[in-house]
Amino acid sequence: MINFLDSKFIPKVNCKTPSTESYEVDNLISSKYTDKIRGFISYPSFKPPVEVEFEFICPVNMHYIILNTTVGNQRCNGIELFAKTNDLSYTSIGKCIFDNPGVVFCNSRKYSKSKLPPNFNNEFHLSFFKSNTFKYFLNATGIKILIFRTNKSVPCILSAETWGIPSKFCSQKTIDTINKLANKSILPQISSDVNTEEFRIPEDFRDELTCEIMTLPMTLPSGKTVDQTTLEKHLQSEKSFGRKPCDPFTGIKFTTTLKPVVNAALKSRIDMFIFQNSHREELRNVKRTLGGNASIFPESSGQKRTLDSDNSDLEQAIANAKRSKHFVNFTTDESAKSKCLSCNEISIFLYKLPCDHFYCRSCLLKVCETLKCLSCGKSFVKNDVQKCNF
Repeated sequence: MINFLDSKFIPKVNCKTPSTESYEVDNLISSKYTDKIRGFISYPSFKPPVEVEFEFICPVNMHYIILNTTVGNQRCNGIELFAKTNDLSYTSIGKCIFDNPGVVFCNSRKYSKSKLPPNFNNEFHLSFFKSNTFKYFLNATGIKILIFRTNKSVPCILSAETWGIPSKFCSQKTIDTINKLANKSILPQISSDVNTEEFRIPEDFRDELTCEIMTLPMTLPSGKTVDQTTLEKHLQSEKSFGRKPCDPFTGIKFTTTLKPVVNAALKSRIDMFIFQNSHREELRNVKRTLGGNASIFPESSGQKRTLDSDNSDLEQAIANAKRSKHFVNFTTDESAKSKCLSCNEISIFLYKLPCDHFYCRSCLLKVCETLKCLSCGKSFVKNDVQKCNF
């Protein structure tokens, strides 16, 4: 049997729904491994139903169809399958709802639950073509995959395979062409690679900006993947120009929900690749990392936050400005009489303890050393201290 969605059989694919960048529908029939493993993901703002159409090189007698409907954390669990013949009209030949990573539709005259299709993945759901639609999947010129339900995610397909044989209505010349494409030998190419012993680093292991092998891959909101060191250099450059952290490919600003994330699966593959080829000269200087903090936001760092000296200097400058004879105060007299319990300094910013006693910033730092109020001696926790603006 032949997989008629293999790139060497020149299938065509079409989807009217826009896709996420780097996850175009053309990936499903691409001859490039790095594109094919990405699969198809529709643009996040689009919801089901989403249709993906395939056209074969010739009419096909379809034996079974394998659909992997899981791409990373995205998963589809409702698929309806349509087939068309030369009359160009689609007819539904199968439909199912499942909780598995994928689904296999097959011809019930050839397969059953006791006689499964070749290379059947036990994690996939098994479904059968409709019994009254044999004339459509025995002479199909194309199929349409309708995604009508997802598992709280974006419509997606990781891979699609249509296994079968040329239809009996195909001419002998067409069948000979298909067999020639199917039997095209790749042994000379394999033997030449073995003889030269050429060492290649997979393209998806390389930083998409520097083309160097990554140690800690970070997937950006744009779908591109770069190393953490590359991302940090970009963010430092943006900061020097007074700009906020953004995606280097699209310029979109990072937010708490739209930000780079560690690609743990890719990192595991890179680490295994480096381990297995550690004797290679090309990987001798490649650094390895066990992870650590991969956040690019300062507030996400693992360090303990303390009362900042810069803020103290700022408040001191404000206090000195208020003492100037040229300073004009637009607040009421009551708000200007807020005083620290310890030093009696007037300030518009004081810190309130759970016992309702107020301290200025400098005095609070001293009180925090013992975690006891200087006036009443009651203990407190740092998290219970409240900043008050008078």
